[in-house]
Amino acid sequence: MSSVQGTVNDITSHKVTAIVSLALSAYGNIRYLVGRSPFDHHSPFNVSNTPFSANIIVTLTYWGLLYLLQIAFVAQIFIPNLESSLRSDATKHVGKHFTVFNILSFVWSILFAKKHFFWSELILIVNLFNILALYFNHKTYSIKPWSNLVLIHASTVAFPLSWLLYAVFWNGAVLFHVHKFVGRVVSNVLIWDFLIVPGFFLVVYNDWATGFSSSILTFGLGLGQLLVKVFALQWIFAFVISAILLVLSLVAAFNGNLGRRNIELTDSEQAPLLE
Repeated sequence: MSSVQGTVNDITSHKVTAIVSLALSAYGNIRYLVGRSPFDHHSPFNVSNTPFSANIIVTLTYWGLLYLLQIAFVAQIFIPNLESSLRSDATKHVGKHFTVFNILSFVWSILFAKKHFFWSELILIVNLFNILALYFNHKTYSIKPWSNLVLIHASTVAFPLSWLLYAVFWNGAVLFHVHKFVGRVVSNVLIWDFLIVPGFFLVVYNDWATGFSSSILTFGLGLGQLLVKVFALQWIFAFVISAILLVLSLVAAFNGNLGRRNIELTDSEQAPLLE
């Protein structure tokens, strides 16, 4: 009886912390427009003029979609007609990382907007490890069917992971004043990490959700760079990477065997977090 009561209390606490953390994250990003406000074009730290600055409209749309997915994730915990195992497993295994991600996103938005770029970069790195721990420990990419994968994996892992990967480079470019020619040349090389990392998850884990979310952000990066510098390689590379990720994601989603791992998985590895 006490163990059941303890489980109920844990689920209740996770519900509360998930809602509070989501509200804080949304407040921080809306208040500071995902790190872009206040706009200060005269500052040497101008966040809109680095090789990794993305289009603000695409960025806001991305976060809007992420919040819709996260609201759906939180809402499903309270829906009584879903299986209790779905609610409890999602809350227990994913909820902690979900809460940490949103709280750290709130902290990042404040630090970044206040120009504490070293500390904001550190927060992003810590948050990236938080999501990677969720990714590899709970294997949410193997959740089936599609509806549960979108509800759980896309909202708590894929979209956050893609954002953090991008934000680490953007925050770093702002921190190190990457605005001039040499920095942009180096960035022309580093941008291919946006293909290599999501491509790894696509090929090894058939994770089309991470590939798709990374494609959106990379498209936003290309559009942002095109509006800043028409004669540059960065936006060309970004659009090429975005297109490749989109095609690979569609193949992985509808074909289901982009990588060999789907064939080589053992029974224990195939068991998803939630059915």
